[in-house]
Amino acid sequence: MADFYPIQPINGLKVPEVPGLGQLGKINHRDKNVPSFSSVLQNLFQDVNSMQNTAQQSVQKLATGEVKDIHQVMIAMNEADITFKLMMEIRNKLVSAYKQLMKTPL
Repeated sequence: MADFYPIQPINGLKVPEVPGLGQLGKINHRDKNVPSFSSVLQNLFQDVNSMQNTAQQSVQKLATGEVKDIHQVMIAMNEADITFKLMMEIRNKLVSAYKQLMKTPL
């Protein structure tokens, strides 16, 4: 039989401090090292666009005979497809979160 001991509390557990917690409406500063939400989304869209353009160019090069390696073309197409699907899932989650926020009563 196993000996059971009472659960001991965790001592010395440090909860990270959240700047501005409890000061609603009083936070005016922004950390310059943290990118804004809009810039993160804009970078995501630019990355997806560049992947789509790269895949389209590789397909055109394959069609014209400039590229003989079909594997690289397929890899570029699949990368572009996966990044596009990821962007769409992020968009769907954002729209869902927005709708949920709009349903909350004030």
